[in-house]
Amino acid sequence: MSTQSAAAYRQIKEMIFRMELLPGARIPELQLSEKLSISRTPIHDALRQLAAEGLVTIGANRGASVTAFTEIQMQEIGALRLSQDILSAQLASYYGSASDFDRLERLAEQCEAAAACGDVYGRIRTDKEFHLEIANISGNSYLIRQQYALYQQVHLIQISKYTNIENSLSQIHRHKPIVTALREGAVNAMRTLICAHIKDFYQLDPYLLKCYNGAGRG
Repeated sequence: MSTQSAAAYRQIKEMIFRMELLPGARIPELQLSEKLSISRTPIHDALRQLAAEGLVTIGANRGASVTAFTEIQMQEIGALRLSQDILSAQLASYYGSASDFDRLERLAEQCEAAAACGDVYGRIRTDKEFHLEIANISGNSYLIRQQYALYQQVHLIQISKYTNIENSLSQIHRHKPIVTALREGAVNAMRTLICAHIKDFYQLDPYLLKCYNGAGRG
């Protein structure tokens, strides 16, 4: 990817994540070209890369829009997130240190603070940082890359499903208990908390939840 294409990629992704371009919205290539002071070729390159990451959809007429996931797609992403989040947590609980868990606690507090004041971008960003930090603590480089790729799409889903402050706070109130379970090595409690954390948001199939030990209780 050229320097201009890489710059366009970063800026368009930031516009998507900061909700300047919302899910389902057409991406105005000409206006972007003018705004970024670059030709449309780097814009096209950037959009193809974003499409490969699932953040952009390129139509048959080559027009591009921010990806708007269907309910079925969200359920599939939720199923994958459930599996990877649980694996990340199990490994992090084993390999993590007290300072690692302290860092997670601070991220949980930052996420709650952003949600409480209605900072939608800050709440989604710190939520993503919280879960990616669990993957980082796991130390599994392949899992870290998979989680990073997945959580870009999770970011988009959270934008599309954000409703209000109360709902947002209810979604993240299990972060601190998850950290406690990680510290204590309470694997079953940790699995149950993670399942409860995301099952309603993604409308996960109860059968899938039962596939994880402890997930069907509480």
